[in-house]
Amino acid sequence: MTVSDRLRRRVLPRAVVLHSRVDWPARTGASLRRGFGRAGCVELYFAFDDPQSAVALVELARRMVGRDLTFRLLPVVERGIPGDPAVELKRRYAIADARRLGARYGLTLSRGEPLDPELVAPIAEWVSAAPQTPALVGFCEAAMRELWFRGDGPVPLNDLAALWRGRLGEDPPLAPGRERVRQNERAMRRRGPYDTPAAWVHGQWFFAHERLDQIEQRLDELGWRAAG
Repeated sequence: MTVSDRLRRRVLPRAVVLHSRVDWPARTGASLRRGFGRAGCVELYFAFDDPQSAVALVELARRMVGRDLTFRLLPVVERGIPGDPAVELKRRYAIADARRLGARYGLTLSRGEPLDPELVAPIAEWVSAAPQTPALVGFCEAAMRELWFRGDGPVPLNDLAALWRGRLGEDPPLAPGRERVRQNERAMRRRGPYDTPAAWVHGQWFFAHERLDQIEQRLDELGWRAAG
């Protein structure tokens, strides 16, 4: 028997058993939630200046349709490794990677340069200060399309404020939501991810732009399948 055969027969089955043991609280919790008629929950930590977040948010919003789920959108501004000397290279790579990934889903990236996180921080503050509703999901999806798939110029804050009013029926929140953004940043770090976009699905997290299929599989396994 070869080494690879031994790994397949001994190590991998043990890993599967270990995973099932570790994952049982999430599966039990999901079963109880369904039994009490409660929806599942997908949390997405994302950044408006991140093109990979744009792909993940738009595509996840589409895939959540028909599932008995709450899609919680938790924007952040500061993320990544503090003092990372390669941060600018990573930001440029994110554009190339988002262009590649977006093409799979019919999304054509229109912006060719990174966005300054502070320029879009007000949008993150609006979202963090608002209740989690389907209308908020609709705004975030539309805002990401405006920022990354329909333009390449300055951040259109006035247009996005008008979009907010159209989607939510009121002006963007006047009270600054930066502290709530920081709460999202701290929560993301506690969950384990260090960068965006990160999805937390009942005890398990995923880099959302790369693991969309696995997120759907996770939801199916927990019992929140798409209707029909």
